[in-house]
Amino acid sequence: MDGKSLKAFVENDKSWKAYVDEKFATLDKSHTGKLTHTELQPAIAAVGSAIGLPPMGESPETDHIYTEMFSEFGNGGEGISKERFGIVMRDILLGLGDGLEREPVAISALDGTKLQQFGNSPEFEVDAITAFSTLDTDMKGSLPASAIKTAMQRLSVDQGMPPQTDVSVSEQIQKAFKMAGIQGDQSLNQYDFVEVYRKAVLALAECLKGNPLTVAHTEKTFDGSSITALLKDKPVLDAALNEAWQAMPRSSGGTVPKQYLRVGLDILAPYAGLPPVGAVEEMDNVVNEAFKVLDADAGGSVDRQDFDKSLLEVIGSIMLQLSGKPIGVQSSGIVPPQRATSGIMPF
Repeated sequence: MDGKSLKAFVENDKSWKAYVDEKFATLDKSHTGKLTHTELQPAIAAVGSAIGLPPMGESPETDHIYTEMFSEFGNGGEGISKERFGIVMRDILLGLGDGLEREPVAISALDGTKLQQFGNSPEFEVDAITAFSTLDTDMKGSLPASAIKTAMQRLSVDQGMPPQTDVSVSEQIQKAFKMAGIQGDQSLNQYDFVEVYRKAVLALAECLKGNPLTVAHTEKTFDGSSITALLKDKPVLDAALNEAWQAMPRSSGGTVPKQYLRVGLDILAPYAGLPPVGAVEEMDNVVNEAFKVLDADAGGSVDRQDFDKSLLEVIGSIMLQLSGKPIGVQSSGIVPPQRATSGIMPF
């Protein structure tokens, strides 16, 4: 999924009008020709689900994104018209399409075949021995069989392993343990660990054959190249810096507290190809180092010129760190069956 189909759908006047008419009629439960924020909620929730957010109200860290989407429609005091609904939804979905172009999502059907091949391959034994050595922190030479679940977290979608963050996967692993007759409290030396681990993997492969899962997988490498491109594009860079400056709280003298430079960086982040603060721990460490070099967390304030200069120094430092040591991030999630079989996400 690279965003092309979604953008083509939104930019097709005929199909888009039909979508807006149908969706608006479905949401307008009161048949007033205007949507309240309550009636709008299912559409916003569907967009959040499509981009991998937890349901509204479950995570304070991501609920602000839902709030931002609601705010795009206005305060809703007089209700949201179909025209307004169509305009804003179009902007949101085009933005999502742009995001998928930058970071395409691969959709994989995991039916146990890959995992079975991995479990029977020479690579499996190497991985299992490495896992045993890593988990045997007290050097006792034995581990409980329950440690196999932790070892499985090392496996990736490329090896046929679905992400364990989903409850359905945990349930299938539990089922696989029962099929293989594995007791979580049994003690295993290295040799036994490898063999029992293999049994668990092959049993899980059998479970997946009977209940395959569809997984959305994305990979992103932060290597500083996006920052380099931004620094070379002066009009975009100037617009991004201006957007950051306009969002800052300023004193009567027109200066900004230096502590808000981090907020400014977060506003620049999409332009520089950087994740939001708090999204990737390794990137947060790089950002912290950049601010240390600048001593940007110290007290005091900056005027517009120093504000721009400071942010440019920060992203310059980040660029140099990433060019020397790129950071790779992978993310996987189970796709619900109704979305996995749909050519267009059901917004």
